[in-house]
Amino acid sequence: MRKLLQNIKLVTVIVGLVMLGTAKGQTCKDSVEHARLQRLMWEANGVDNRKEVYRAAEAFQAHAARESDMEAYYNGWLRKIIYELDLMNIYEAYKAQQGMKEDLERVHPSKDEAFLVPNMLGQIFNQCGFTVGAIREFERAIDLMRGTRYEEHINTLYLGLAHICISENPKEALKWIMEDIREVERHPESERYHRDLANAYAFKSMVEFKMKKVDDFKVSRSLSDRYEEKNVTGSHGSFLPYTEIYGRAIQGDIEGALAAADSLSNKKDRYVVRSDIFKFVGDDRQAYQTLRQLMHYRDSITGVIIADNIEKTEAEVKAVHQKQTATRAMNITLIIAFLLALLLIAALVHNILNRRRYQMELIKKNKQLSIANERALVADRMKTEFIRNVSHEIRTPLNIINGFSQILTDTTMDMGEGERQDIANTISENTHHITSLVNKILALSSESAQDILSKCSDTLCCDVCRQAISNMPKYDPARVHFMFETGIDEQRMLHTNADCLQRMLGCLLENAVKFTEQGHIKLSVVEGNDHTMDFIVEDTGCGISEEDSKHIFERFSKGDNFKQGLGLGLAYCHETAEKLGGSLILDSTYRTGARFVLSLPEGVH
Repeated sequence: MRKLLQNIKLVTVIVGLVMLGTAKGQTCKDSVEHARLQRLMWEANGVDNRKEVYRAAEAFQAHAARESDMEAYYNGWLRKIIYELDLMNIYEAYKAQQGMKEDLERVHPSKDEAFLVPNMLGQIFNQCGFTVGAIREFERAIDLMRGTRYEEHINTLYLGLAHICISENPKEALKWIMEDIREVERHPESERYHRDLANAYAFKSMVEFKMKKVDDFKVSRSLSDRYEEKNVTGSHGSFLPYTEIYGRAIQGDIEGALAAADSLSNKKDRYVVRSDIFKFVGDDRQAYQTLRQLMHYRDSITGVIIADNIEKTEAEVKAVHQKQTATRAMNITLIIAFLLALLLIAALVHNILNRRRYQMELIKKNKQLSIANERALVADRMKTEFIRNVSHEIRTPLNIINGFSQILTDTTMDMGEGERQDIANTISENTHHITSLVNKILALSSESAQDILSKCSDTLCCDVCRQAISNMPKYDPARVHFMFETGIDEQRMLHTNADCLQRMLGCLLENAVKFTEQGHIKLSVVEGNDHTMDFIVEDTGCGISEEDSKHIFERFSKGDNFKQGLGLGLAYCHETAEKLGGSLILDSTYRTGARFVLSLPEGVH
């Protein structure tokens, strides 16, 4: 059994791989070089080294592209996605799937392989627990597969739908597996006929085990074994080892079944199979704890889903705002026309002057009400944006802190001191991130101009800069070079609020570290024009587009929604600089990254 498990890298039904591995290919598939590169790609998939796996897959793809073998070419993409899913690296799997999608649409278009895009996305959704989305994508894949050279293997998509439903709706899973069996039986001439029936009945026995139908399980497993004996393809169905594990549990060998479950290469299935065994023997508490552990592996997709929902919500808010603007413009036009009519009547009738006065008062009140109403709407929108952003930015570090805290307190975990220190550092970094977010929120909400000005004093410019530098987030000095340049005397004083200045410089430096992966970050302090002191922060990061620069100083404005942060840092710096009588601008002449210039007057009154 262990040998069979080693030959099956992924239990999740990767239908696309089955298709590309068995459909009739081009002459390239028979070449010695093709066979060599394909063997290296499969062998690399058994090594826990992403670079080696991707290098082997890309070498195979390069050869397939030269031979115009799209079947083999997209097999390479699938190996990358399978590798990431097998390790529960959901986000990396999603990135690989998006890369394959772009490749299919722009670089190497192929109608026959188009079904792979929704199929792989359905696998990713299934792996992270988004069942509804997984079923939807699989049904799209079925529609795209019809009429292609892979249509005779459409049964594996039914198998995939059964796999998706197995945990939450076993009866629905049985319905799909019977569709799979009927589809296979339509092609008795297929080389994979006995292999696919063996795999289908193996999966059916898994469903019956979950439903505690022991007699049905034994019948389905017997059929699976019978068809497997006639399998001449040289490969085995992906669900055969699971029936053996469940068979051990039915025979009473619970410890052996749990040990075999721990040998599974797919992390998600280790937990799922162990939970099934605990449920079978009536240990619901241990089954629940096992599934709870699985939930910690599913958090990596949360950032992707939240970012997508935020983009959709922002688009809806923008559309509503545009409608409100158009309505307001129409109302203003009508009011102006009405006022002009009143003025014409007033010129003819003297007593209309009193009516006009009344109308002006009424208009004034309406404007006041309109302003008050607009402020209420703005406040409501800001509250909604605040809650959405805060929940997104705080939930992720809280999940990390919670998960690693459980690991540290778990006495059964065997970890070295280095691992414990790494976990402690991760908890500390995320705690610092939450604290920083809360401090920014408090600073924006509580600091009035009067409070800031009342705390101004003579401050050493260079000392404040060095304090801000000492509090910078960590960065890779091998890739990013930091520079501090001063064009003033070390004892140069500036009458300002030192705490606010340090916080503003900290925000600017934090943004520079966040968006700079290679190059340099530089903080400069120089004498400005018109009795000001200029603090300049520049970097060689991704920079800010012309469109984003129009809103960069607005609250909750973010240039990259996938980066951490609430979008409050630059808003805080801009508002605080103005309260101190200065300014904060983005230097549009700087093109190799971003450069911000913070100017403060030498004396604040």
